[in-house]
Amino acid sequence: MDAMKLGHNISTANYVFLLPNEPKLDENILSSEHSVDLLIELNGNHWRKILTIMAKLTSVAPDQWREHREATLFSEVGITFSARELMSIAHKTNTVFIVGLKLRQEWPVLEGSVQVGRDCWVKRPYVWCPYLDYRQFPNALISELRETLLETL
Repeated sequence: MDAMKLGHNISTANYVFLLPNEPKLDENILSSEHSVDLLIELNGNHWRKILTIMAKLTSVAPDQWREHREATLFSEVGITFSARELMSIAHKTNTVFIVGLKLRQEWPVLEGSVQVGRDCWVKRPYVWCPYLDYRQFPNALISELRETLLETL
C-alpha cells in the first residue's frame, strides 16, 4: 500500500511536511478533497494545533494564517508520513519541514545548517523542527523561523 499523503502532491507542493504520526481518516477524506474541518473533527484539538502551526509557517502574511488554514492550506502544502516517500522525489518545493526528533534519525540535520531558536535548523530546502505542538513550537519560534526562511530565500 502507498504511504499516506494529505494535501497537495508532495512533488509539486510549495511546502512539504514530513510528520511522524498519521491522523485517523475515513473514506470521505480518502475519496474526496482533503478537508481541514474533517481532519479536526476526526482527530480533535491535536490536529487543529498541527494544522494551525502549518498555516502560521506557510501563510503569506503572519496575520492571515486563519484564512490560509481554512481556504488554501491544502492547495499549497503536501503532508507525508514516510521519509522514504520524501526521499523518492526531487525537491523542487520551496521548503521541506522534517518534523520531530524521531524523524531526524532517518533524515539527519545536514552539516552547515543554521540553528534557529533552540530546536530548529535550516539548510534550504530543508527545515528540521520540533513537533507541531505549542509546547515545543511556540509562537516566538514560529516568528523567528519565518524570518529566517525569508532571509534564506
